[in-house]
Amino acid sequence: MDSAGQIRASLALAYWPRVVGAQAAAATQAESVRDGILFVRTKSSVWSHELTLHKARLLTNLNRLLGVKVITDIIFRAQGITPPDPPADPDHPTEAELVALILEPFEKAQLRTSLEALISITDDHARESIARRISMDARLRHWRLEHGWKVCPRCNSLHDTQHRLCPICRLR
Repeated sequence: MDSAGQIRASLALAYWPRVVGAQAAAATQAESVRDGILFVRTKSSVWSHELTLHKARLLTNLNRLLGVKVITDIIFRAQGITPPDPPADPDHPTEAELVALILEPFEKAQLRTSLEALISITDDHARESIARRISMDARLRHWRLEHGWKVCPRCNSLHDTQHRLCPICRLR
């Protein structure tokens, strides 16, 4: 498998929870991809059977997210799952979580505009570093909005308080 195929296979593992939904994700673990086959551990044979009934839809949705048909089959194995490690900081996602995020079309357009503005920077290293930072910030903003953070109507910054305004704007 070439490096692009390996990256897509890794993404398939990362996209698994998004494809199956929260309840099924809690009862499964996508383990590996070999020769286009995704191997998934399940909590029980009942979960394996249930997901087998949805295999065609899962394959279609997973390959749609990957942008190309990478996964040709899914094999469910009722071997139990290991509980995930608790997140170190609930306000900060892991890098894998950020990479797995799919931005909405309007977010992609905003990101594209921001990245196009960097064309005038002649230092390749500086331009690439800034582009990576801008991309990760866009993904972090998306992640935080998905996790209940609010947009301050006054300054447009994100915050996770119960108030309508962010802490800085509330001081004004």
